[in-house]
Amino acid sequence: MLGGRAFPVARSNYLSFLRLLDNWHAPRLRVVAGEWRLIGVHEGIDIGAETGTPVVSMTPGVIDNVGWTFYSGLRVGVRGGDGAYYLYAHLSSVWPGIVSGSRVTPGRLLGRVGSTGYGSEGHRDEFPPHLHFGVQQGGEWANPYPLLLSLYTDAVARQGVAQRALDALAGSGDTEAWRDAADRLYLGLAHSPGE
Repeated sequence: MLGGRAFPVARSNYLSFLRLLDNWHAPRLRVVAGEWRLIGVHEGIDIGAETGTPVVSMTPGVIDNVGWTFYSGLRVGVRGGDGAYYLYAHLSSVWPGIVSGSRVTPGRLLGRVGSTGYGSEGHRDEFPPHLHFGVQQGGEWANPYPLLLSLYTDAVARQGVAQRALDALAGSGDTEAWRDAADRLYLGLAHSPGE
């Protein structure tokens, strides 16, 4: 975490794929009079990851909404303590207990990366799996890329240090200590409840 904020996609293991795309205001397709047209712009940043990769809250706040929208698919919206609205879209699933009105802290699991949206509820796979992350301040969407890049750089550095310590534990043969350290490093996010 950096400045009390967490990068919104958590690696569930050392080999997890993440790709931070600088695609703010890229052209987008929208349905106009029943036809798809190249109109509008992308008001967020996409973070490519495998389906099922954990999505966590960037900031402390309150869950503002959970559910389906045509373009966003399955999504969670968090109203941050700073008054901004944080959108986490195209999820494959929402974590149990994530409901409107519940409080979240930075790093709290919200759901998992997916490829939902651009259709009626349940529609998926129109595009590769990714998290669409958006920030709305004062009614206007803002470019979150600079903040995401800082958080991502910090997360990679911290995970590198922790992974080296984990590798040393693996070499020691102390499997219990290794499992505890691995669970702390990856926040236990590789497993769903009951797994």
